[in-house]
Amino acid sequence: MSSLVFSRLAPTPSGYLHFGNAFNFLLTRLLVDYQRGHLHLRIDDLDGPRVERSSVEDIFVQLEWLGIDYDSGPSGPDELYSKFSQQLRKERYHESLELLHKSGHLFACECSRSEIRQLSLNRNYPGTCRDKKLNLLNENQPWRVRVPEQTFVSFKTFTNKIEKIDVSQEMGDFVIKRRDGLPAYQLASIIDDLELGVNLVIRGQDLRASTGAQLFLAKCLNDSTFPAIRFVHHFLQNDDSGDKLSKTKGAHSLKMLKSKHRKPTWIYQETAKSLNLPFQEIRTLDDLKETFQSAMVLKDGQIKLLDRMN
Repeated sequence: MSSLVFSRLAPTPSGYLHFGNAFNFLLTRLLVDYQRGHLHLRIDDLDGPRVERSSVEDIFVQLEWLGIDYDSGPSGPDELYSKFSQQLRKERYHESLELLHKSGHLFACECSRSEIRQLSLNRNYPGTCRDKKLNLLNENQPWRVRVPEQTFVSFKTFTNKIEKIDVSQEMGDFVIKRRDGLPAYQLASIIDDLELGVNLVIRGQDLRASTGAQLFLAKCLNDSTFPAIRFVHHFLQNDDSGDKLSKTKGAHSLKMLKSKHRKPTWIYQETAKSLNLPFQEIRTLDDLKETFQSAMVLKDGQIKLLDRMN
């Protein structure tokens, strides 16, 4: 893996971007700039039926409004569809699915979501179909990855600490191919990251379990590079009631904030506040970058900034 830091923004166009997305994008840009790295825009549009062009367009509009540039990836919706869409990579994902199938890691499942909710003790799949030996070629049934008990994986944090995740507890036997035949997020994400050469992933704490699932998939695929990736799992941005911001609820959409505030100064200041940085004098993205860089120069400052992450 190259010594150059290579990270990505990976929005899903399932609704308008919100402040939580902006925080993730800004933190990613700040960390990549701190290490003079490369930032790629990857749009996770594999879920075709849920992807609306207006949501795709919103990604580019809000990135421009926030002043966040990137070094590679689509310049707009047309280039996304013609060159970068995950829809163009389905064959590659299915090749990996076939490898997992042949290696015996997968099983078919006929359980409905309501059945899983009723039977599960910890919201994970309870293993109902694991030993039924259902035909994997039957239509309209998901494939799951068999995750043995006490399956631990390790990852590096931004400050090179080693942390562990028990995938069997955090995820259980997770879906790798959906009922509609599409490869699941966990597979598409790791394949894209591997082929891009990503070595730094910044994501919310709600995706920590996904990190574990993807590290486990790397083992199943006999890949030795994914475990070398460093991960930052940042705290989530919540709404006034304490719930995680969600595109499906239209919460704090950047489109709405843009019409209210005109300039993204408020977002830069809120991002600085979330990172425990002085924010009163921040007006521009350059101001935020300078404040962040000053804090990161000191080793203790790095740890203080990242101590609530991972």
